[in-house]
Amino acid sequence: MLQAGVLLGFFNKRVGFPMGLQVDDRPIVLSHHAADAVDVANGTLRGESRRYARGEAQGTVAEGVRTIRPAKLRVAATLSADVVAIVAASLLAVWAAGAFDDVPVISRLIVPFEADPHGGTLVFILLTPFWLAALWAFGLYREPGRSIGGMNLSESLSGLTALTAASWLMLIAMLFVSGSSAPVATLIAFWVLAVVLVPAARWLSRVTVWSRVAFQERVLIIGAGEVGHSLAAKIGKHAEYRMKLVGFLDDGEPRRSGNGGVHVPIIGTLRDLHSIVAEEQIDRVIVAFSKARHNDFLRVVRACDDSGVRVNIVPRLFEVVSSRAVVDDVEGIPLLDVAHIELSRFNMAVKRVFDIVVGGLLCVVILPVVAVLGLLVKLDSPGPVFYRQARMGRGGRPFMIFKLRSMHVGADEQRMELADQNEYSGPMFKMKEDPRVTRVGDWLRRWSFDELPQILNVMKGDMSLVGPRPLWVDEAKQCRGWTQKRLDITPGITGLWQVLGRSDIPFDEMVKLDYMYVTGWSLSWDVKLLLQTLPAVLEKRGAY
Repeated sequence: MLQAGVLLGFFNKRVGFPMGLQVDDRPIVLSHHAADAVDVANGTLRGESRRYARGEAQGTVAEGVRTIRPAKLRVAATLSADVVAIVAASLLAVWAAGAFDDVPVISRLIVPFEADPHGGTLVFILLTPFWLAALWAFGLYREPGRSIGGMNLSESLSGLTALTAASWLMLIAMLFVSGSSAPVATLIAFWVLAVVLVPAARWLSRVTVWSRVAFQERVLIIGAGEVGHSLAAKIGKHAEYRMKLVGFLDDGEPRRSGNGGVHVPIIGTLRDLHSIVAEEQIDRVIVAFSKARHNDFLRVVRACDDSGVRVNIVPRLFEVVSSRAVVDDVEGIPLLDVAHIELSRFNMAVKRVFDIVVGGLLCVVILPVVAVLGLLVKLDSPGPVFYRQARMGRGGRPFMIFKLRSMHVGADEQRMELADQNEYSGPMFKMKEDPRVTRVGDWLRRWSFDELPQILNVMKGDMSLVGPRPLWVDEAKQCRGWTQKRLDITPGITGLWQVLGRSDIPFDEMVKLDYMYVTGWSLSWDVKLLLQTLPAVLEKRGAY
């Protein structure tokens, strides 16, 4: 979803808003279609509204709205964590440079400080503002306040890039000032420690400090239709978002909640926005389609801009817009690039080489683990260690998938008998308390260990490390039309469906995720999904 930093207040006599704020009523020079796909934070709406607001809108912070918002607290906590990490890295780096001076190779880099060693410690600690400035320059203090998901892989990689670039600059400066006596080894030790301690300190801050109520955002969703309720259900599943859903606003005929998620009340219409934002101390507004007029939404965006409330807009055609979409600009009209990638032979060759190299390395670790787990399977229940089943592969060609057996022998024949107890929507069959699962099998499935033998499918070329979910042949035959696009690429051990929820994701949504992956594939996305798989497995998202 495209996110936009925005802010509160609202009001205009024509639509019956209270007059606590004065809002510019001049039309913005944009096609009305642009707002359907606008990233307000990077688009022209924000610039327009700020220019107007500075000149004409006064007193835009409504009474009752909290002045210290979670976004500012999150940035402050992140900054504090970085300071602690950088100071710790400085102290340890000076110590390490002296402690390992006898180690070959390392000793060649070490040029001890001629003065008191504590002087070197002080110098590195005094450089803390320099490292913080580097993190700021790479946007590392923008994401904690803006992002819904909190810490992510992109942030960690940006931190690595920022610290590496700053270290090179510092090395050049040290060599220029100190020449051959520059503490090169200390700087190298600092870099190694900082790239580990900074993300670790940020993560620790998020799981401890951010858990406080003051860091929780109060969220209002405009639009109580299918999209709004689906969005609310997804947010409710992720406690790490630290979002409290206050309610819906809708000017049309709202749909009652039926997604099985958290209950979110419908608390008013767009006319009530000003009073609700003030009374409920709203921090973020999400526009998820509504029957309100286009110009009404523009006034909401403009009036919010100086009041501290962020606004996110669900774009039209969001089903084909991935989080990797970028925004182009044509004279003020933002255009979304849905990043459709041609799956050429060269691209598939690159993907295959990646699978062979990384898969080969993983085999060294995985296969001994599979041998031990296979022994547990054999001791737990009679039957073979491995379970083989026909799945649909690339181009509609079936293949036999390998898994550690997690069910009693004859489980497939019992499936029809349990069909009326299916807890999964669509053609797939899932039960949280499946009587066919063995004791060891239940544990294997919870931690996804039963899927480890699929690394053999990867080495054979039947599967990839990352890709669409490998469906049963009968399940795959029910995919029609655009959904068959998922067969253009090799199915994977992990993918978007694995990272985002596995069995908690409905079948039709899983197919959409597969389509999004196939049409937006890149090698960097594969790497990102691989790295995101481990946290998803450890959290046991949708595993049963």
